[in-house]
Amino acid sequence: MLTEPADLDSATLVRLLERHWGLRDVALEFLPLGFGSHHWRAGDRFVTVDDLTAGHQAVPDADSAFAALDRAYRTAAVLRDEAELDFVIAPLPDAQGAVLRRLSERYAVSVLPFIDGESSEWGPYETADERRLMSAVLGRLHAATRYVPPGLPRTEDFAIPSRGALEHALLDLKRPWTAGPFAEPARRALGETAISVERRLRDYDELVAAARADFDAWVITHGEPHRANVVRGPNRHRYLVDWDTTLVAPRERDLYMVLDDERTGWDEYTVVLPAELNADMIRLYRRWWELADIAVFIHFFRHPHEQSEQSAASWRILDHNLAAHDD
Repeated sequence: MLTEPADLDSATLVRLLERHWGLRDVALEFLPLGFGSHHWRAGDRFVTVDDLTAGHQAVPDADSAFAALDRAYRTAAVLRDEAELDFVIAPLPDAQGAVLRRLSERYAVSVLPFIDGESSEWGPYETADERRLMSAVLGRLHAATRYVPPGLPRTEDFAIPSRGALEHALLDLKRPWTAGPFAEPARRALGETAISVERRLRDYDELVAAARADFDAWVITHGEPHRANVVRGPNRHRYLVDWDTTLVAPRERDLYMVLDDERTGWDEYTVVLPAELNADMIRLYRRWWELADIAVFIHFFRHPHEQSEQSAASWRILDHNLAAHDD
């Protein structure tokens, strides 16, 4: 997140870090990064506080969100420790072996090593070489599925987070939205694109219904291997961070973000893990991302919010996805 949460007591966070991870006498430096989670540097550690009530959580309540996040982070720890994947930056266990601790009803805390390297902002990979490097990384990740205990990671169910909020909003376009400065702009933008959004929802449902149900071919996936979740280390080494969306799913869930229309990187992937690419599944995940962003930010703007760097960035993402073509 780009702004520090006003309802989070930093002293409480410091005490929790000291009690469970033994982090003493460290200064917390807030880092304005990403969406849905808050981040601090604490010496040689990277502290993440996840918002369990954020709209991107495709679960019904904060307790379910905590359980889902815990499973995802423990899966990442297995990939790091058992599969020995050197690119997996997973949460570190605390003194009792837990990788996630509840800070409050709303927030949960994890601690990771701080990685020195270069990162990029959200967006497509800038070069063919980067696509090839990351395709090889994904091949190694997907091939490591055998190391993950059955039942530990969750399995893809194709749910769109906050879909119910979006569908309700589509039925509530005739009266003003008054939750904050971006409420009315969001209502107008959704009203202008409502037919397109409804068409995209139908298209997505048709793709899900036709999805190949070959569960034996599904693999462990990161879920968001875009360039903002990659840290570039020395000697062309790449680290993959943010494992909160880890699922057993079709490989295209990850490959959609790395391959381009010419399938740059596919050869590097299949050298590691021979497979076939499902073009319909690529289209499904492209549609999922559009709709998930729309639903999450419509949900956000229909609740109380203020003018801030975070809300302005959220508005730009919503406006971009609402304007996207529905082909």
